[in-house]
Amino acid sequence: MFAKAECMAPRSEDTYRAGKGGSGMKRLLALILVWTLLVITGTLVSADGQTRRKSKFGRKARTAAIIAGGAGVGALAGGKKGAAIGAGGAGLYAFNRGAARRNFKGKTRTAGTVLSGTALGAGVGGAAGGKRAAAIGAGAGAAGSYLYTRKKRYHRRY
Repeated sequence: MFAKAECMAPRSEDTYRAGKGGSGMKRLLALILVWTLLVITGTLVSADGQTRRKSKFGRKARTAAIIAGGAGVGALAGGKKGAAIGAGGAGLYAFNRGAARRNFKGKTRTAGTVLSGTALGAGVGGAAGGKRAAAIGAGAGAAGSYLYTRKKRYHRRY
C-alpha cells in the first residue's frame, strides 16, 4: 500500500512545461494542415468556376422535382396537410427563382405561383381548423400569391 503512494507523487512544474512544448508543435502542425487544405480547396473551386457544365437534368423537370421534394418532405413531417404545405412552399420558391424566369413563360409562372400559394394556404388552413378553414386558407393563399405576382413584375431597363 505504501509503494503505491510513492508512485503517485505529484508532478513537478518541469514535467508540465515539457508537455506544453509538444502541444505547441501539434498546434503548428494542425495549423499548417488546415491552411494547406484551404489553399487546395480554394484553387479547386476557382478552377471549377472557369468551365460551365451543362446539366443532364431538364430545366422544367428540375422545377417539378423541387415541388415533389417539398411535397415529400411535408408528407413525412405532417401527412396530407404537411404535403400541401410543403408542395405550396416549394412551388412558390421554384416558380420565382431566376432559372424559372428564364425557362417559363410569364403566364405559366403566374399560374404556378398562384396554384402553389393556393396549396400552401389550404394546407395551413386545414392544419389550423378543418375543411372550412382549408377553403378559406386556399382562397387567401390564391389571392395573396396573385397579388405578389402582380406586384413583383420584372421590368427591363435599357
